[in-house]
Amino acid sequence: MRISSLSTLALLSATVLLQAEPPRYGVQALVNVPLGDLKTYVDSNPGIGVGAQVTFDLGSGHMLRPRLDYSFYQQATFASIKQNVSYLSLGGDYLYFLAGKPEGLYLTAGLAAMRWSFQHQEPGIDLTSNTTKVGLAAGVGYQWDYNIGTEVRWLRASAANHFQADSLQAAVTFRF
Repeated sequence: MRISSLSTLALLSATVLLQAEPPRYGVQALVNVPLGDLKTYVDSNPGIGVGAQVTFDLGSGHMLRPRLDYSFYQQATFASIKQNVSYLSLGGDYLYFLAGKPEGLYLTAGLAAMRWSFQHQEPGIDLTSNTTKVGLAAGVGYQWDYNIGTEVRWLRASAANHFQADSLQAAVTFRF
């Protein structure tokens, strides 16, 4: 039974890859607006980031996009206390183009492993903590032409048991 399931999965994967267009590579610039607990930790300071991606057009408006993102938030200062946050994200997105081809309006949903780094500094104390958690994303975008697109996504990430590191993310993508 297990071998049959693996064979079926391998056959489906091969079929999808054979139907796909050649991959396209791209980069993206990100602006992050912190929400929830993250907003308090960074004193509402926005974050900026960059990313790299590969897109696989599966046809009929369906696309897969593995991606690697790095973002950091501007340092928050409270009297003599300084706090920094950054993350490295490795994930993948599913894109669905409403026009049935890779142009115009699209919806996206994604899943990523996010490596968070929190730094807290005050006189005599320098604490750094790192954690890796799963992040979820959902959004909408518009592919303006063959190379340039824009996107707005809501990111849901839990950096600790009682710490939500959610954000609203705007991106400009360049594919080549």
